[in-house]
Amino acid sequence: MLHHIVLFAFKDDVAMTERAAILDALRGLRTAVPSLRSLEVGENISPARAQGYTHVLVEAFDDRAGLALYGDHPAHVPVAARIRAAAEKLLAVDMEVSGS
Repeated sequence: MLHHIVLFAFKDDVAMTERAAILDALRGLRTAVPSLRSLEVGENISPARAQGYTHVLVEAFDDRAGLALYGDHPAHVPVAARIRAAAEKLLAVDMEVSGS
Protein backbone atom coordinates (compact mmCIF):
# COMPACT_ATOMS: atom_id res chain seq x y z
CA MET A 1 0.00 0.00 0.00
CA LEU A 2 1.18 3.51 -0.77
CA HIS A 3 -0.16 6.79 0.63
CA HIS A 4 0.07 10.01 -1.40
CA ILE A 5 -0.28 13.05 0.87
CA VAL A 6 -0.63 16.60 -0.40
CA LEU A 7 -0.70 19.72 1.77
CA PHE A 8 -1.74 22.97 0.15
CA ALA A 9 -2.97 26.50 0.78
CA PHE A 10 -5.01 28.51 -1.67
CA LYS A 11 -3.88 31.93 -2.85
CA ASP A 12 -5.80 34.73 -1.13
CA ASP A 13 -7.42 35.85 -4.39
CA VAL A 14 -8.95 32.42 -5.17
CA ALA A 15 -12.70 32.78 -4.72
CA MET A 16 -14.51 30.51 -2.28
CA THR A 17 -16.56 29.10 -5.15
CA GLU A 18 -13.38 28.11 -7.01
CA ARG A 19 -11.93 26.56 -3.86
CA ALA A 20 -15.08 24.47 -3.40
CA ALA A 21 -15.04 23.49 -7.08
CA ILE A 22 -11.43 22.31 -6.82
CA LEU A 23 -12.19 20.22 -3.74
CA ASP A 24 -15.19 18.71 -5.55
CA ALA A 25 -13.03 17.96 -8.59
CA LEU A 26 -10.53 16.20 -6.34
CA ARG A 27 -13.32 14.15 -4.74
CA GLY A 28 -14.53 13.23 -8.22
CA LEU A 29 -11.26 11.42 -8.86
CA ARG A 30 -12.40 8.67 -6.44
CA THR A 31 -14.50 7.06 -9.13
CA ALA A 32 -12.59 8.25 -12.19
CA VAL A 33 -9.17 6.69 -11.56
CA PRO A 34 -9.15 2.88 -11.23
CA SER A 35 -5.81 2.67 -9.38
CA LEU A 36 -7.00 5.07 -6.66
CA ARG A 37 -8.13 3.00 -3.66
CA SER A 38 -9.24 5.83 -1.34
CA LEU A 39 -9.27 9.61 -1.27
CA GLU A 40 -9.98 12.11 1.48
CA VAL A 41 -9.61 15.86 1.13
CA GLY A 42 -10.55 18.69 3.43
CA GLU A 43 -9.57 21.65 5.52
CA ASN A 44 -6.73 21.26 8.00
CA ILE A 45 -8.13 21.48 11.53
CA SER A 46 -4.72 22.12 13.17
CA PRO A 47 -3.59 25.41 11.59
CA ALA A 48 -1.27 26.37 14.45
CA ARG A 49 1.08 23.50 13.57
CA ALA A 50 0.64 23.50 9.81
CA GLN A 51 3.10 26.17 8.67
CA GLY A 52 0.41 27.84 6.57
CA TYR A 53 -1.00 24.74 4.88
CA THR A 54 -4.79 24.97 5.05
CA HIS A 55 -5.90 21.80 3.23
CA VAL A 56 -4.93 18.12 3.17
CA LEU A 57 -5.38 15.45 0.50
CA VAL A 58 -4.69 11.81 1.43
CA GLU A 59 -4.91 9.10 -1.21
CA ALA A 60 -4.10 5.39 -1.18
CA PHE A 61 -2.80 3.16 -3.96
CA ASP A 62 -1.83 -0.50 -4.05
CA ASP A 63 1.72 0.31 -5.14
CA ARG A 64 4.03 2.71 -6.97
CA ALA A 65 2.69 1.58 -10.32
CA GLY A 66 -0.83 2.63 -9.24
CA LEU A 67 0.46 6.06 -8.23
CA ALA A 68 2.23 6.41 -11.59
CA LEU A 69 -0.99 5.53 -13.45
CA TYR A 70 -2.82 8.15 -11.39
CA GLY A 71 -0.24 10.82 -12.17
CA ASP A 72 -0.79 10.44 -15.91
CA HIS A 73 -4.52 9.66 -15.82
CA PRO A 74 -6.58 11.98 -18.08
CA ALA A 75 -9.02 12.71 -15.22
CA HIS A 76 -6.19 13.67 -12.84
CA VAL A 77 -4.05 15.85 -15.11
CA PRO A 78 -6.46 18.82 -15.39
CA VAL A 79 -7.36 18.69 -11.69
CA ALA A 80 -3.67 18.72 -10.75
CA ALA A 81 -3.07 21.70 -13.04
CA ARG A 82 -6.04 23.52 -11.54
CA ILE A 83 -4.85 23.05 -7.98
CA ARG A 84 -1.27 24.06 -8.85
CA ALA A 85 -2.60 27.30 -10.38
CA ALA A 86 -4.73 28.06 -7.31
CA ALA A 87 -2.21 27.10 -4.63
CA GLU A 88 -0.05 29.60 -2.80
CA LYS A 89 1.99 26.67 -1.53
CA LEU A 90 1.86 22.95 -2.15
CA LEU A 91 3.79 19.99 -0.74
CA ALA A 92 3.39 16.37 -1.85
CA VAL A 93 4.91 13.28 -0.25
CA ASP A 94 4.51 9.55 -0.77
CA MET A 95 4.91 6.79 1.79
CA GLU A 96 4.86 3.04 1.43
CA VAL A 97 2.85 1.38 4.20
CA SER A 98 3.47 -2.20 5.31
CA GLY A 99 0.60 -4.62 5.57
CA SER A 100 1.17 -5.30 9.27
